Amino acid sequence: MRPIAKIKTLFAQSNVTVGSEADSKMVNDALSAFDESMRTETAVVQPSVRRTIMKSRITKLAVAALIVIAAALSITLLQNAAVPAYALDQTVAALKNVRFMHLVAHNDAGQIEDERWIEVGMDGFQIRYRQENPVPRNFGVIEDGESTAVYRNDKRAVIIYDRKDMQYQWVGELGKAFENLRREGKILQENADYQDRRAHKVWWPMLSSECYVDPETKLPISIGRTQLTYEEPPAGTFEIVIPEGYTVIDKRPGTVTEPVPEWLLEEENAQQNKAECFNQGTHALARGDYAQAAKQLEQALGYDSWACFWLGSAYYGLGQYDLAVEKFTKMLDIFKEFSRDADQLCSYCYYARGLAYARLGMDEEAKADWQVCLPLMIRTLRIPSAGWTFEYADNPLIRYGEYKPSERETVIKMINRLRLITGENFGYDPDAAAEDKEKAIAAWEQWFESSGQIKFSPDAEILPAPETAEDADK
Repeated sequence: MRPIAKIKTLFAQSNVTVGSEADSKMVNDALSAFDESMRTETAVVQPSVRRTIMKSRITKLAVAALIVIAAALSITLLQNAAVPAYALDQTVAALKNVRFMHLVAHNDAGQIEDERWIEVGMDGFQIRYRQENPVPRNFGVIEDGESTAVYRNDKRAVIIYDRKDMQYQWVGELGKAFENLRREGKILQENADYQDRRAHKVWWPMLSSECYVDPETKLPISIGRTQLTYEEPPAGTFEIVIPEGYTVIDKRPGTVTEPVPEWLLEEENAQQNKAECFNQGTHALARGDYAQAAKQLEQALGYDSWACFWLGSAYYGLGQYDLAVEKFTKMLDIFKEFSRDADQLCSYCYYARGLAYARLGMDEEAKADWQVCLPLMIRTLRIPSAGWTFEYADNPLIRYGEYKPSERETVIKMINRLRLITGENFGYDPDAAAEDKEKAIAAWEQWFESSGQIKFSPDAEILPAPETAEDADK
């Protein structure tokens, strides 16, 4: 009788069915493994009853059969007692129990470019904070819960503010960010490979980032290129300490201190002027007064990184596409200086610069930029909040709480952007039945996965967007 037949007989006597091609392969694999083990000598060969018994082919077949039986029974038991699938609720619940967060980001040379310690309160708000950016800014901040110390290493000075007047944060409302993950996050892949370890890959809309979650703790271990741990910080981490030789400039109300240095007064006056220009420029851009927006935002440069982007948008509106490219590129450079996740965080900037390149006839440069932003654009069709930065970039009024786009509007506008840069039209109708909208979204996803050919189409059919967020929700 052939070995396979003998083992099938043993299986039949054990009430386990073997008959498929897969079963035969499993048995053959078991036999091969045993043959291999007999050909491999141990480092120290000692006679034993077990080695003598295992020389018997019949015994080997019987043991192989028992192994296969055990495997089959194990599979059955596992199927009957399946481990609950991973869900985002598990991560949110775990995060709500976190009291300390330690975030570290490295540059390509392996140097720490950003390190933060955060103490989180039971209400999800930041209690104490420490940030150090040794590369490239040589800058630091410590908040002890009452005061904020800004370490100006370039001036060998520490400026101390009342925490209510000056606060630094990683994410303002951590509790709100956790809720955003629960409601709008998406599991991209369970048990993915992350730095040679198993982790769940998740999209976190509010942070516009992919993150990896530890399957055991259910806590994020990375967000973008930033690594996260949750240990209690060393003693003194949140203590404001004045380095030797540094000048203290105390700006807290009622504090008696030395006169404020001239360099700081000049910086503060300049910042106030830039803030006013920024406010006027962004509102001018929102109402379509591109000339006034460009004038004001030029004077606001250095106040806020968005001043550079919105200045580029103003120049684009004026048809000065070369200047638009210049400002969009500067915006990207600013982000790349401080974050290795710049490409992901600035998808909207690549989209805008691609449009300016296309208007200049620089098609290859435009396509290269759009290849960067297309993944997030496609993702927005299923997760509208993923496209939030595109909406923020398009309308500065969102910054001031004067406008809030609906999910419906966000999807419609993203469809329009996709039509503009691809030349494709998959018939998306915002008023159609859910099944028809699903077909259109699936068509976009299929296009992106299969070809993703880009063709600038300024005459593409554009869907009318709701005039207001309130109208969009009707």
